[in-house]
Amino acid sequence: MEPRYVKFAAVSLSIVLSACSSYRIDDIDVTHKEPTCARECTAMYSSCVSEGGKKSEILRACHDAYSACVSTCPAK
Repeated sequence: MEPRYVKFAAVSLSIVLSACSSYRIDDIDVTHKEPTCARECTAMYSSCVSEGGKKSEILRACHDAYSACVSTCPAK
């Protein structure tokens, strides 16, 4: 009986971790963007994720805002 609960916990944990990791900002390329602008977007992202609320919704919204911010940065 116990292995079933362990398996359920492991599957649940992996689902939660994969959902959170899909909103990481390291998948957004800033290497060809003006560094000052990219840093401002990163600061905005940091401020955004520190807000309270449901974590998955906050991460998704902050990721989207960061992506939009970076897209407006001028090229190097």
